[in-house]
Amino acid sequence: MQYLLRKQIVIICGCLFTALSLQAQSGETFQPDHDDMPYYLGISIGMGYNHLNYERNTFFSPSSSNIANQVLSMNSKNLNLGLTGTLKLTDHFLLRANPMLLIGGSKNVGFTKNSIRDSIDIPSTVISLPLALKLQSDRYNAFHFRNLMRHYVFAGGKADFDLSSSKVATSGLGDAYKALFNGTDLGYEFGLGLSFYLRYVTISPEIKFSYGLSNLKNPNTTELLLNNVNKVNANFVYFTIHLEN
Repeated sequence: MQYLLRKQIVIICGCLFTALSLQAQSGETFQPDHDDMPYYLGISIGMGYNHLNYERNTFFSPSSSNIANQVLSMNSKNLNLGLTGTLKLTDHFLLRANPMLLIGGSKNVGFTKNSIRDSIDIPSTVISLPLALKLQSDRYNAFHFRNLMRHYVFAGGKADFDLSSSKVATSGLGDAYKALFNGTDLGYEFGLGLSFYLRYVTISPEIKFSYGLSNLKNPNTTELLLNNVNKVNANFVYFTIHLEN
């Protein structure tokens, strides 16, 4: 899924270079007192790509005679909007909360049924509550500006709540599917990013990889589609831009 992010990365880099060219003279340090702040707040916006990972049982093994009925993995896009709150622990370690609302996405399930290939799009509106420990470098010079940027990595856990998990979805074959998945998921995530310290705002583009640990398969579903799938996990790749004070 990572190749889908190239266009967004190129656009953001172009915007950053344009913003830098409009700033003050070379050699000026922006936000020199930022590192002394005990905490800071911001907002975030980005794109996410959702991928369902299936743990199939022997019914779907390549040697099975029932290969005409299979569940396939598919990708789905979503828009993520969020708030950020960062607490300084030391000069290089920080604790960050980034609650997000994932909208416009779905949990896509591809399948073959009686040798006919089809898919269903299950609406998905997710509230994600991640908490991560962030490790950042010292600020360093770039593009002829002093202390302009720093890089960072982070890792932590999350809790996701799908507000649309109980909705009914219909496939192209006319079959209705309801409550295939649970609405609550726990998982872990990690990523990396860059922070650019401009005059009035800090812009931080980042890439994050998120993996669900909970089995999303609803044990109470009566649909035959997932009867021979042992486990379903939701994985995400996010490209996000943080705007912080």
